[in-house]
Amino acid sequence: MNRSGKIAELRGLIEAKIARDRMFSEHLDQIPIDEVPFWVVDVETTGDRDNDRIVEIAAIKVKEGEMQRVINTLVNPGRPISSFARNLTGINDRMLSGAPGPREVYPWLFSLLKNGVFVAHRASFDRCYVDMESRMLGLSELSIPTLCTVRLSKRLVYDLRGYSLDHIAAYFDLEFGISSSPSSRHRALGDAWVCARAFISLLELAKKIGIRSFGEIRELESMPIRKAKNLWRV
Repeated sequence: MNRSGKIAELRGLIEAKIARDRMFSEHLDQIPIDEVPFWVVDVETTGDRDNDRIVEIAAIKVKEGEMQRVINTLVNPGRPISSFARNLTGINDRMLSGAPGPREVYPWLFSLLKNGVFVAHRASFDRCYVDMESRMLGLSELSIPTLCTVRLSKRLVYDLRGYSLDHIAAYFDLEFGISSSPSSRHRALGDAWVCARAFISLLELAKKIGIRSFGEIRELESMPIRKAKNLWRV
């Protein structure tokens, strides 16, 4: 194949991918929830009151009721981590000094997330930091839907003492791992792993009340809690 033929083939592949992405975005609400690529995300930050930055991020792809891909990395924020965050997470400046910087992590990671659905526990927190890092690098913000496992839990699981990730983990009998492991509580991978497992369980509960498509799960998330409870009586 000559040079012009290769260029034409590459252009065709790019155009086909753009068309698939557009179709996914336009018809997302009709897609069965098992076929939607969900990305469960958790971030840990420097803990500064001003100029807070991500120091660790984990993203787990959930599709067809399974965790299909796990991504986890420390991120060097170019500034010290606060004593509060250091004590909470166990992450210190020495660990971050050898970690990749934002420009090495986010363009690649966001290219994976952009064709899925962003899921997190208290999602507005994690999404806010991801969008902030995008802006700081001059990248386009992720124009993808967001689901919050706190909001879903309140509409599918009742009579809990609270809806923190610890409460949800206890309800679904999930463990964060030993304290010295990167998969422990208040580390991005440990929190994302528990959130992903809980999310899979929440989707199974949603199916029991007739939720089948992404549009229906998104409608459930925004539904008044009292109305959501009534769905169990139908």
